[in-house]
Amino acid sequence: RGRDSLPSLHCGLWLAYYIYTPLPDAIQQPWKLMMLDAYFRTAIHVSTRGFEGIMKGLISESSPGPVPGVKVSDITFAGIPVRVYEPPAGGEGHLRRGLVYFHGGGWALEKGTYDTINRMVSDELNTVVVSVEYRLYPEVHFPVPYLDCLAAAKHFLSPEVLAKYAIDPERVAVAGDSAGGNLAAAVAQEVNTEAILCILVTM
Repeated sequence: RGRDSLPSLHCGLWLAYYIYTPLPDAIQQPWKLMMLDAYFRTAIHVSTRGFEGIMKGLISESSPGPVPGVKVSDITFAGIPVRVYEPPAGGEGHLRRGLVYFHGGGWALEKGTYDTINRMVSDELNTVVVSVEYRLYPEVHFPVPYLDCLAAAKHFLSPEVLAKYAIDPERVAVAGDSAGGNLAAAVAQEVNTEAILCILVTM
């Protein structure tokens, strides 16, 4: 009986070691957060290809395929790699919308599956889409991805760049999904705060 219970004991100890993560005392329901962290770590280390396959499948089902006429350029904004999608049509008064997009993936997965969606958004909404290739875990840690996104967004919002791509400065947005949504919210708040401070200083 004692020998039969050893494998179960070892398995239980291993699971506890894998799941347990030291957290601040102020965190409520820490085991829920630990379980969620363990789930995502397992998904990243074991099922990365499966996750990307699911994303590609979802996109391919709703996508009509390559979008003709959208010009795609791989360049850098303030040293950050970005992919710019330019629509074939002109905008009102020859000015177009602008969108800075931050892809999801838990700050660890690349943006490969988002290319078709960005092409569709650029074409259907007559929008210049900038997809930011911020640096990822485990090569970098917070706040590097946020700082990459902020630097790229500020560069895009400069008058010279907006004029280059014929973008209406009153119709520029940031967006993202999952981890990218978090980055978009943080960037929007920072840019908005800086704009308010700039107005107050000017006044």
